[in-house]
Amino acid sequence: MNLIDNLEDAFKGKEVEKVPAASIVSVALIEGMEKANSGFPESHINAEKMVALGESAHKYAGLESINIPFDLAIEAEAMGCEVDLRDANEHIPEITSSPYFDDLESVEVNDDFLESGRIPVVAEACQIAREKYTEVPLIAGQIGPFTLLGQIVGIEYLMKCLATNPEEVKRGVDKCADAVIEVVKAYNTLDIQGDCMYEPSVAADLLPPEMFDDIVAKPLERVAKAADFNIVLHVCGDTTPILKNSLNLGYNGFSFEDSVNAKHANKVKYELKSNTQLVGNVATDTLFKGDLEGVRQESFKALDRGIDILGSSCCVPPGTPLKAIEAMVKARDEYYEKGLDKTRQINEDNLSWTPDYIDIPLPVANICEMQTLKTYKTI
Repeated sequence: MNLIDNLEDAFKGKEVEKVPAASIVSVALIEGMEKANSGFPESHINAEKMVALGESAHKYAGLESINIPFDLAIEAEAMGCEVDLRDANEHIPEITSSPYFDDLESVEVNDDFLESGRIPVVAEACQIAREKYTEVPLIAGQIGPFTLLGQIVGIEYLMKCLATNPEEVKRGVDKCADAVIEVVKAYNTLDIQGDCMYEPSVAADLLPPEMFDDIVAKPLERVAKAADFNIVLHVCGDTTPILKNSLNLGYNGFSFEDSVNAKHANKVKYELKSNTQLVGNVATDTLFKGDLEGVRQESFKALDRGIDILGSSCCVPPGTPLKAIEAMVKARDEYYEKGLDKTRQINEDNLSWTPDYIDIPLPVANICEMQTLKTYKTI
């Protein structure tokens, strides 16, 4: 199976040989760090180490993708924030200070943004990975504009400003969208097959769903339009209240957690006639615990319910065993080997079925006094 073509077909909604088992979210496991001799923080700042860790889940567990980078502080750092990379393998970098803290009005994108911080390291890593793996999908990632704004001004302050100064919030989100678009355009020059844009702060428990369209929809649409590759929006938590919003923004994929019923998400997708594919949603908890039978069953369930690209419901916890990732890939294979994809097809057919009404006169003598009977046929 050609992994790149298979993933490209999945993103286009075409028939695939198998649903790709390619994580779109970050996969940086301690076991992979040990095998590749590429732990934190080295793999955050050294392009060769970044690739070694990024390839480990593919190399040692059969995952059908290579994912880099591994943290969400890269854009904030390039905008002038100080970041503590930390030295424990299970801890990701943390923003410790910001020039924009509690100050929405001062938010601007610096002229040397793309040359700042670790952005050049990620670009170099993408080039190395592409040269090394010509037949494996390369998945990059960056933070979304609303979450980036929360990082640099402070999330509590941002939440207050939503109520007191929403117009300034919009301006700040637009400025951060400009920064994200610069990263996206840089990725356009690299040969990547996918990109995950992480927007955890637009979850319904942070941003009220009724404010989604007003505050973040247009900036998110701008980001999607700037991408010449498959771009996926990932939102943490229960995104059921914002499914219609998220599947209507022009993204190639929407990645969501196991708290969302994939069958319902697929139904919404069909109702909207959306071209956004569903990504996920095997529980990170199940993967982290190394519950191999649980991973198998959750993979089957996700495939039955219409997941288009099978992967973790959120960033894979570093302590997750490689065997859990391997179990997910093997479950996908078993699903097809045993012909279980028939259930998936039946479910898809049921969702795409639409009624066509045919007026048939009732076969009675006084038909002129009777109502017409409406029956269905399948089209």
